[in-house]
Amino acid sequence: MKACTGTSSNVNSRHCTAGLLLLLLASISGTAYAQARVAPAPESSWPSVLDSARKEGRVVLYSQQVPQQIAQIKADFEKAFPGITLEAARLTGTAANIKLDQERAAGVDGGDILITGEVVWLADRAKEGGLRKPIGPAAQSWPAKYLLHEAIPVLGLDLFVIAYNTNLIKTPVSGYQDLLRPEFKGRLGTTEVQAIAIVAFYEWLEKTQGGDFLARLAAQGPRIYTGAVPNAQATASGEVAATTFSVSAVLKPLIENGAPMRIVVPQPGLGLRYGAGIIAGSRRPNASQVLLDYLMSPRGQTAWHSQGISASPLPNIPGSQDASSIQAFDPAVYDKDSVSNYKRKWDLLFRR
Repeated sequence: MKACTGTSSNVNSRHCTAGLLLLLLASISGTAYAQARVAPAPESSWPSVLDSARKEGRVVLYSQQVPQQIAQIKADFEKAFPGITLEAARLTGTAANIKLDQERAAGVDGGDILITGEVVWLADRAKEGGLRKPIGPAAQSWPAKYLLHEAIPVLGLDLFVIAYNTNLIKTPVSGYQDLLRPEFKGRLGTTEVQAIAIVAFYEWLEKTQGGDFLARLAAQGPRIYTGAVPNAQATASGEVAATTFSVSAVLKPLIENGAPMRIVVPQPGLGLRYGAGIIAGSRRPNASQVLLDYLMSPRGQTAWHSQGISASPLPNIPGSQDASSIQAFDPAVYDKDSVSNYKRKWDLLFRR
């Protein structure tokens, strides 16, 4: 394109101005994760989104959900939308965030949608224009309190719970203070600090159980696992007698398969919100919109929450827990350095 140094006619002037505008728009759209503002799709255009999604043929989901929930959603989504394959990978903690950042930096194909308790990361992407807004029919009636930054629907809430092995522990456990009993010394499991949700969990224990609670818990010599799933498995197998940290979505299937465990819902209790976002650089933008709309629909919410182990933001979802009863931590109070900063403090107590 020729430089705009001067023009001899109004036509050339308009061409020059238009060219500069195109260059400006191109530079903006080339920014990592950036995108134009997306308005809700008119009802008449949604069929074309569906057609394009089927041509794309697949959608890649990175999720922190437990394996059973991911499997249920995959099966039902593919039944609802034949011709679109859902490829799902479970990545815990900040692993998904790191992977998506690496994919962006390398310019390679990768994840289309992220479901995570690390809502801060999604919020940061939304603020820089790095997420696509949901435009499907379900987005039009989604509760406003569960839509963050116009691009991040909160799709579910999970409550943190205690679990213990009933073959090993005969005196019932009713709360966190019971885990300090002498019989649990060397027989507890707890979780590594590897996500903001875990930082919030330990800080909440300090606030609600007493300032010396973590030190006393660390003195019990707990085994350290990474997240809810390995903690639940260790408790089920008898490797440990109880775990301080799990969620019912992990525990209930094990119990139904005969694991000698009991779930303890602490009073008070703390939970987390699962947010979702479509990555702006997705290679499959239409299939991504279809998947997110499914997850926001009553059908998708039923597939996720019908087992009575998590809560839907939508009312009248069969089997869902009551979302209003779950005290979810506020991710907005944490910054990107929260995990590393808190982990140093935590390591001094638990890895002495």
